[in-house]
Amino acid sequence: MSLTAREIAAVTAELAQVVGARVTAAWAHAERAATLELYGPRGEALLLLSAEPDATRLHAARRRPPQPASPFPFQVVLRREVVGARLSGLSAAAGDRVVVLRFERPAGEVLLVAELTGRHGNLFLVGSDGIIRASAGQNLSQRRRLVSGQPYVPPVPTAGGGDEGEVRPQRFTAPPAASGEERFPISAAIEAAYAALDEARSLAEGRRRLREPVRAGRARAARALAKLAEEVARVPAAEEDRRRADLLKVNLRLVRRGAREVALTEWTEEGAREVRIAVDPALTPLANMERYYRRYRRIVDSAARVTARAAEVRALEAALAQLLLDVEAAPLEALPRLEREARRLGAGPRPVREARHKRDEPLPPYRSFRSLTGAEILVGRGAAQNDALTHKVARGNDLWLHARGLPGAHVVVRLEKGKAPDQDTLLDAAHLAVHFSDARGAPQADVAYTRAKYVRKAKGGAPGAVTYSQERVLLLRHEPPRIERLLAAEDEPAS
Repeated sequence: MSLTAREIAAVTAELAQVVGARVTAAWAHAERAATLELYGPRGEALLLLSAEPDATRLHAARRRPPQPASPFPFQVVLRREVVGARLSGLSAAAGDRVVVLRFERPAGEVLLVAELTGRHGNLFLVGSDGIIRASAGQNLSQRRRLVSGQPYVPPVPTAGGGDEGEVRPQRFTAPPAASGEERFPISAAIEAAYAALDEARSLAEGRRRLREPVRAGRARAARALAKLAEEVARVPAAEEDRRRADLLKVNLRLVRRGAREVALTEWTEEGAREVRIAVDPALTPLANMERYYRRYRRIVDSAARVTARAAEVRALEAALAQLLLDVEAAPLEALPRLEREARRLGAGPRPVREARHKRDEPLPPYRSFRSLTGAEILVGRGAAQNDALTHKVARGNDLWLHARGLPGAHVVVRLEKGKAPDQDTLLDAAHLAVHFSDARGAPQADVAYTRAKYVRKAKGGAPGAVTYSQERVLLLRHEPPRIERLLAAEDEPAS
């Protein structure tokens, strides 16, 4: 949504009352938008100019928009040129969407030209000699060379007076009852309309930001259930292994060492039948029997865990499905709560990361993750960074983990003094230790863990080499959904 030429003319006429005021402060709150604080005979006023696409406008504002984390370059020049200057003129080009603000200064007049022309809009600071001193954004015009040091060339007036010949109803008018109560009634109407538009956009973007990872989480849960179903389907084959082991147990004397197969008689309800069982010629008859029993127990034990895990995954899938419905119906103020719930379920969006403006600004020595229960897990980025994480960042009571006997990242779990990690946090941290090691992709691996105070640099060792004591060892069985959840919700590391 952008203001038309007629609407710009109307609000410019309303703003004539601030002419003569001095600029006391200036901000660039977006790449192509600025706010000026003015003080004059009629008191204070905030003047907002925006050439942002789909939000081009000009009006008095009741409150200043929030500032970005890092200031835009235009703000420095704007403050240097206009703060302390007196606003001597404010006019709109006849029938077009260009507004010129004139400022008187001891060093000479300077103009702030606001081209409120939608997609190609921009703000320019122009000297009294007509030369451009700065522009808020990069020049998007292909017909005019609008760069610093070049003469400012105004746009060619649009046919139809900037409104493309369309006769539109006036959207922003001063209510009769408000004329004595509101100093800038047209501006107030414009500000309210854009505030509603901004809220609608923020709501749509907030819902989209939550919707995508929640849908991805449901898809991961569906894939996990399919894999768990495959595990359950292996149980009948395990029963066959048990039957073979039982037959070998009562017929060990018939199994000859070195044989690859043995024919045994099995008694069933239908009578006797011959069963041929494959055996390992390198094993004794007893060892062959135990091998079949071990395979049976491994699959049956796994099936028991799979059943419990499947119930958890089904509950997670149902929770994510409900969360998706809640997101679609949520008002803007409810989105932070739903984002916390999404993170608890392992389907939170990636954090919004501010761009690093300084090329030499170093990265922290670790990557940051959150366990299912919200505990902070730090993972070293490399050998030297492992050193920094373990010996400079980690506190003595923090939990320290590493893939046992293999090169890999140091992993640290932040813990309060006297606290132990919960089971999910321990498993999450162990999965990260394996994933960022040479054991990545293995179905299972050993993970050593201890308190950080028991980890010491290896004397004369390479960066990252350590010795440790008081450790315990966890035999970790790889759970793909767990590591997928962790990687999908990586936090921006704290600096």
